[in-house]
Amino acid sequence: MKTFVLTILLTALTSGIAAAGYSFQTCGNTKACNDARAAFAEHHHGQSPTQYYNQWYQGRQGRWNHKGTNWRWEGLRGDRYAQGHNGWQWSGTPQKDSSKRD
Repeated sequence: MKTFVLTILLTALTSGIAAAGYSFQTCGNTKACNDARAAFAEHHHGQSPTQYYNQWYQGRQGRWNHKGTNWRWEGLRGDRYAQGHNGWQWSGTPQKDSSKRD
C-alpha cells in the first residue's frame, strides 16, 4: 500500500513540475514559474524561452535545430516538424487551424 501511495504522489509531483516548466508564457509570476524560467535561462546561455524560440515558421514560434545534416523545427509549445518515414511531418502539440469553423 505504501508503494502505491508513493507512486501516486511521485506521479503527481512529476506532472506538476513538468507542467510548470513547460508553459512559461501562461504560468504567471509565481515562485515556481520564476524558478522554471531561471533554470531554462541557466541552461540556454541566459536566454528566456521566448528569446530562445524567437523564430517563426508556418505561424508557429520556435527554432530550427540540426544534428549533423538532420534538421527539425522545435516549437515553443512542444510541436516539432521533422523528416520521418513518410516525409516531413508535424508532431507533438497540434495547433488549431483558424481557417476551419467549429
